Parts: sequence; structure tokens; C-alpha cells
Amino acid sequence: MALSGRIGAACPAVNFCNLVPSALPVSTLPMPSKRTKPRDVTALVAAATGGGGLGSSRGGAGLLERPTFDQSQFDPLPEAQEGGDIGRLASRKGLRSGDSYRVLLVDDPRHTEKLVENALPQVVPSITADGARKRFRESRQRGVAVVVVTVKEHAEFYAQMMLRHGLRSAIEPDSNPVEA
Repeated sequence: MALSGRIGAACPAVNFCNLVPSALPVSTLPMPSKRTKPRDVTALVAAATGGGGLGSSRGGAGLLERPTFDQSQFDPLPEAQEGGDIGRLASRKGLRSGDSYRVLLVDDPRHTEKLVENALPQVVPSITADGARKRFRESRQRGVAVVVVTVKEHAEFYAQMMLRHGLRSAIEPDSNPVEA
């Protein structure tokens, strides 16, 4: 087995040399310390990859090109069909019975007409002073009066605000939703 040229002179027949030059082992590269500046780390990376920048001829990390595929399927604007209303979905109904809750004003001896007249319009914006007086009288007659029917989160908020203003309140699911 005869080897010719410089390779034959560098590698005796007894030794099996690697004919492909290998990259530097990782252990010979200096490790950046905590005080290494970012530009020093960049220099270390450039030295480890052969000194070339992105896309060097020796391989390594290169700049990837932007993919060329049709992205029109990701357009956010839906196309309207003729005669249709783009703003409403046909399958969506109004408030369902599970979404509606009644906010109740519970009768209490501490409630005065003046207190209810001042507190309810502050808590529920859709209630006027006359409406508050009407609900006060209804709570005195029936023991409870419906203040407003709304979604659960708003009902809980209104009930808490009524308690803060000194009014006794409760919420319950609405059993008779008005179909819109």
C-alpha cells in the first residue's frame, strides 16, 4: 500500500491518519467569562466558525431566505357573500338564560327612600331617581325588587356596589329571558 505525494510523506504506512482535516475541538476554544463584552463573544464565535460572517463559504450558520409561499390564506379580512350581513352571525342569538342574572334589592328596615334614591342611580347608570323610588316601594311591598337584568359579571359588580352604599342586595339567574 503506497501513498504518493505529501500525504504519503506525512503519514507513515503504519499510522492510520485521518485524510480529512477536522475542525478545532470545542475544548480548545476560550470560554467567555462573565465580564466578557458582547463584541468579544462575537469575535470568539467568528474565530470558531472560521472568521467568515453569515453565509461564509466554510458552512456554519447562514442567513435563511424568506419562504416563498402564498400567504393570502392568512388574510384577516373575511369576504362577504352577496346579500349577507358581515357584521352578524346567523347562529348567534341574544342573551341566553344562562347569561342573564337579576340584581335584587332586598327589603331591609335600615333602607330609607332617600338612601335608595341616592345610591341606586350611582350604582346602576340606567336607573333614575324616580326608578329608584319605584323599586324601593316595590321592595317594601313584595320584600324584594328587581333592579336590573344583566350578565353575571355585571350583576355581581352591581350587588357589591349596592352593599358598599348600604343597600341589601342579591343576584339570581333570570328564569324568564326576553327573546330579542
